[in-house]
Amino acid sequence: MVVTPPSKKKRLPCRFLEKWQNDLKFSGWLTKSNTGDSHAYCKLCNKDFRIDHGGLNDVNKHTNTAMHIKNLQAQNSTKSASNFFTRPDDDGVTQAEVLFAYSIAEHNIPFSYADHFTKLCKVMFPDSKIATKFACGRTKATQIVKRSLAPALQQDVITNLRTQPFSLAIDESNDRNTDKCLAILVRYFTSDSAKTRFLTMPICNIGTSQNIFDQLQQTFANYTIPWTNVLSFMSDNCSVMMGKNNSVMTRIKEQSPDVFDFGCVCHLANLCAVAGVKALPVSIDDMLVDIYYHFHHSSKRKEQYKEFLDFCDVEPSKLLKHATTRWLSLETCVDRTLHHWPALTSYFNSHCEVEKPGRIQRVAAQLSDHEIHLYFYFLSFILGPLNNFNTIFQASETRIGYLAAEMKTLLRTFLGKFVKSKLIQTTPDLTTIDYSNPDNQLPNSILSIGPKARGYLYDHSDDISPTVLQKLFSSVRQFYCAVVKKMVTKFPFNDPVVSCLAFLNPAERGNLDFNDTLKIVKRFPVLVPSTQFAALEEEFIDYQVSPVDELPKFDSDTRVDSYWAAVSAMTNKITRTARFPLLTRVTRAMCCIPNSNADCERVFSMVKKIHTEHRASLDNSTLCDLLTTKINSDCACFQLKPDKDLLKTAKKACVAYNKDCGN
Repeated sequence: MVVTPPSKKKRLPCRFLEKWQNDLKFSGWLTKSNTGDSHAYCKLCNKDFRIDHGGLNDVNKHTNTAMHIKNLQAQNSTKSASNFFTRPDDDGVTQAEVLFAYSIAEHNIPFSYADHFTKLCKVMFPDSKIATKFACGRTKATQIVKRSLAPALQQDVITNLRTQPFSLAIDESNDRNTDKCLAILVRYFTSDSAKTRFLTMPICNIGTSQNIFDQLQQTFANYTIPWTNVLSFMSDNCSVMMGKNNSVMTRIKEQSPDVFDFGCVCHLANLCAVAGVKALPVSIDDMLVDIYYHFHHSSKRKEQYKEFLDFCDVEPSKLLKHATTRWLSLETCVDRTLHHWPALTSYFNSHCEVEKPGRIQRVAAQLSDHEIHLYFYFLSFILGPLNNFNTIFQASETRIGYLAAEMKTLLRTFLGKFVKSKLIQTTPDLTTIDYSNPDNQLPNSILSIGPKARGYLYDHSDDISPTVLQKLFSSVRQFYCAVVKKMVTKFPFNDPVVSCLAFLNPAERGNLDFNDTLKIVKRFPVLVPSTQFAALEEEFIDYQVSPVDELPKFDSDTRVDSYWAAVSAMTNKITRTARFPLLTRVTRAMCCIPNSNADCERVFSMVKKIHTEHRASLDNSTLCDLLTTKINSDCACFQLKPDKDLLKTAKKACVAYNKDCGN
């Protein structure tokens, strides 16, 4: 009997598995075949191959074929075509457009320049992907400023005003066409210093106290800013703004009774100078204006005058225009006129119209008058202290803590020019000195008129009569009395807040009295509640007795507000909590009180540079957005680093504008 052997078991064919594509060895070229599960497809070789016999082993065998190896090497040595068609990063293009729009605002460049700049970029940088895609014409640049940059900067200001104490400063000007603009600025403490920021500048053609306050009220309502956060109010010293009755200030105090105001000391210093000059028997202002306008509109006269400059050996320099509204103008114009005096005298006395009544004859007589020449020397000497005081408090950095001491120094300086020194030394309160009493004044021989005036008197003693000499000294006394009277009347010598703010000066740390700080917090109850006065005193004593090396460095180059920002960042070594939270809350708030109203004047100077004849069509909203971008950012255009939110709003700026226009 023949035994038949058992048949072999039939082998099932292998199938393609999806998980093979995830293997790093086959990634990028192995995929499923359209032929069926018994095949796989190689993208490199562009062919199907069987895998039904060996499965994964068949795939491995394919990788070792000569064709596959050759194709793999070719792929590795060839750059992908996508490298030649890569689009630049959209955010990079948008960032370039934002930086350009910011530079337009910063440097007062007309928006129309953007049309040519966009085309110029492509010519200058043909190999740049960003420059190729850069497209920021006048409309887009305008909308990026109006709908992206300005709103972002403005929102940061508004957020701070809603959450912390700040100072309010306003001023009105009619320099822009026929419209009067009301500049509204705020000053608050940031992380590192006190900063002045632009809020808005509405049109206010009727400048009554009610209308101005209504503009303020509307602005606060639009931005939901609480009046209780207003710490102080600064403006010029006119009665509409600062009067005791029916003024903007009285209306603000109805909203917030604790608001502090003391007027602009720079305006006050200028008023002192004006009062002194008016006391002189000669109109210095008119003479300076006559000289300037004689040459201003005539190139022929300027050319003729050059010959007299050469003849008199006077170094050529421009004759300056005296503007009575410019605080520091008078001293500069007086000094420049004295420099030109020999050439001016020779020119006007040699003029063909010197015999005819009029400006030329009048100026020629004034330049030849020894008395007027002496007044110019005197003004050149005496205006310096007033202008130095003015310059100190025009600064943007916090100097309010020095105000009380500087006011006393200025008053003592002027009293020392004509009042007996012994009386000044023995009088505790300088404002009570009877300076107008002749018995308290210095004799003519030592009355301070300046070394140049004394030298001129000596050189021309034979030409100056005793009558003129007596008139000169009498006029100088009247000048001093007028200045001191205006100073004593207008300066806030007796203001308790100004007197107590000396504690902001770190150099006075060892001489401080806690009672001064206590007066401040009682004057501004929003800063520290009465229940924390004891804790405030403990912090004050800790600050006063701390070794120098524990506190931030303070020298002549350190800003006072930056110093207090560093103090507020100090922590307790054990608990890691703020070391002086209450004290620095007070000092940071006091640093927000502006030195003067100079910041508002700077805004109007910016407006003149922005709203020129080349940009006459700018409306007020665009002007405000440009001012917001210029003032409310601390970095230069090349330092700006737009965040994602800013880039997002910039991308949508033109789309939103087109929707508003119905396009």
